Amino acid sequence: MYSALPYALAQVFCEIPYIFVQTTYYTLIVYAKAMVSFQWTAAKFFWFFFINFFSFLYFTFYGMMTVSITPNHQVAAIFAAAFYSLSNLFSDFFIPRPRIPKWWVWYYWICPVAWTVYGLIVSQYGDIEDTIKAPGISPDPTIKWYIKDQYGYDSDFMGPVAAILVGFAVFFAFMFAYCIKTLNFQTR
Repeated sequence: MYSALPYALAQVFCEIPYIFVQTTYYTLIVYAKAMVSFQWTAAKFFWFFFINFFSFLYFTFYGMMTVSITPNHQVAAIFAAAFYSLSNLFSDFFIPRPRIPKWWVWYYWICPVAWTVYGLIVSQYGDIEDTIKAPGISPDPTIKWYIKDQYGYDSDFMGPVAAILVGFAVFFAFMFAYCIKTLNFQTR
């Protein structure tokens, strides 16, 4: 009845303006909140916007891809729940990368949420030279040194982080379009 590839690409492209607007108001609200205490510089604001925009994109495209590779929305919800659970576990939010067992660290590097957390922390705190009090560390370290030493975050790594976030969004969008075009779960 219709060509599947233009339909899938139209679904992908119609999400982009909506997510752009969603990211705009989300970024303005979150970045402006006083309790977050982000520095008001253009570079940090746009890094925050960029990371959130592509994170929203890859989550949206992941959901679309999951629905396209499964026969119904119930099975898609099961796959999505497993993905979200593993992503949260290995995102470096609960267990820092230096403390993840070596036989599991590979999952950290393919986890999209880990790249989002990496990008958000490095873009906002990777250049701050203020000292903090950290238990067991003397003399008081700088924030830049602390996130490098305790979490392995390198502030010079923002280029690859940006490229990988874009790559995840493109990959999930491509897989959605490919699966819509090739898979058919209709029964007669």
